[in-house]
Amino acid sequence: MVVAQEKIDWQELSTQKLVATLPRSTKRRKRFAKGKSILALALVVGITGAIGVETIQLTVVKGAQVRSLEKDIAAIKAQNDLLQMEADKLRAVNRIESVALSMGMEKPAGTVYVAGAVPAVKNQKGAPSTQVAAQANEAKPTALHQFSQLITGFFASTQR
Repeated sequence: MVVAQEKIDWQELSTQKLVATLPRSTKRRKRFAKGKSILALALVVGITGAIGVETIQLTVVKGAQVRSLEKDIAAIKAQNDLLQMEADKLRAVNRIESVALSMGMEKPAGTVYVAGAVPAVKNQKGAPSTQVAAQANEAKPTALHQFSQLITGFFASTQR
């Protein structure tokens, strides 16, 4: 029997080796790429979770502070109402009258009238005082003065 000898080229050997090694290296690359993507996903989820936890923690803390301040406001409003009631009691005419009588003051007999404006007092020489003269000058305001009073009144009304 005669057997023919096979010819093997060096190129055939290198391609056979490449084909044999390719599946292993691609598997490793695929595993490495899969591991990288899982690691990146875990990192993104971790950062997002940390931000979410921090946001929730800040919200809870700020909510507690708001509730505390609302309680303080309610307490101060209640105290303000009590003080207002006490001030109203102190301003009551009956209380002022009773305190005045207890201090030794006497209740006036009859009707007492109080003037709304004090009449101008003349000097000993009979000339009007400087205040009366100043009031006479102010009785005739100029157009500019009237305009400035109008503007001032407008801005004063917006501040109330």
